[in-house]
Amino acid sequence: MLTAQSQSRGLVVGILGPTGVGKTAVAVELACLWGTRVISCDSMQIYRGFPVLTNQPSAEERAAVRHELIDFADPLRGFSAVEYAALAQPLIAEDLQVHGRALLVGGTGLYMRAALAPLAARPRGDEQLRSELEARAAAGEGPALHAELAVLDPVAAGSIDPRNLRRVVRALEAVLVSQQPWSGRGDLWRPRYYHPTLIVGLVRERSELHRYIEKRAERLVRGGAVEEVHRFRDAYGRETTRPGASGIRSAIGYREIWRYLEGEQTLEATVQEVAAATRRYARRQLTWLRKVEGAVIIDVQGKQPEHVAREIAGLACAYENHRELT
Repeated sequence: MLTAQSQSRGLVVGILGPTGVGKTAVAVELACLWGTRVISCDSMQIYRGFPVLTNQPSAEERAAVRHELIDFADPLRGFSAVEYAALAQPLIAEDLQVHGRALLVGGTGLYMRAALAPLAARPRGDEQLRSELEARAAAGEGPALHAELAVLDPVAAGSIDPRNLRRVVRALEAVLVSQQPWSGRGDLWRPRYYHPTLIVGLVRERSELHRYIEKRAERLVRGGAVEEVHRFRDAYGRETTRPGASGIRSAIGYREIWRYLEGEQTLEATVQEVAAATRRYARRQLTWLRKVEGAVIIDVQGKQPEHVAREIAGLACAYENHRELT
């Protein structure tokens, strides 16, 4: 069983950043430099059958380097950070043993945090309370639940997508049961890592990031995500696949495309809504990143992915040299 700093060989590099900043392209270049694979930390890319909706690595990127923990999970089922960590940690240990390096990349900060350091135990649950909250979520009260969480624990509310009703319910349940902020469990921002770890945050100028996000929304809606959601609905049934609290149904773009398929809005309106939702999510990702103690921030504006990868490789060497001297 892993304990904090129980393993000391090698270095784990985790690349975080908002949607649209170019994390995957940089990770592929870095993995090629090091001869390693890429371990994905994305709570939506895990779901099988939605490469466009979840912006999974392209066929070219997957051909260049091996990617782990994408396109495998049941799209109807929620997948917790603890479950993710149980899969990621053996991969990290294997890469450290073989290569002396392990590379994680993604936009889901909690997944990366769970894979790299212990999470405090959640308070004992209350099944009746959870059922009541889930019933309210199913009845369309998701925004009200998120607003209640924002009053009780603004930090948690700021880091959770209001559309991810499963996480909203879990956080609200934890706050109400423990009478303490859910965000205060453990030390999310100053973790005691299992292995020597370098966290790198990629950022770019806001207007440029928004331009990338708008292009991505256009590409997502017009490039195959509509067909993915349509196939999913046909395969599992219209009622089962309504936008909801768990699985792929909480992904950005799913709810908007569902409304388009129901004839409630135009394709152009769908593109605009996906872009707006993605911009809001990017803000939450940046909020998380700014709170991670010790994270090295790299502005990628005007830089090619290979140049950013070499910059990270240099940081990794400097980190290791410093460790050897201390």
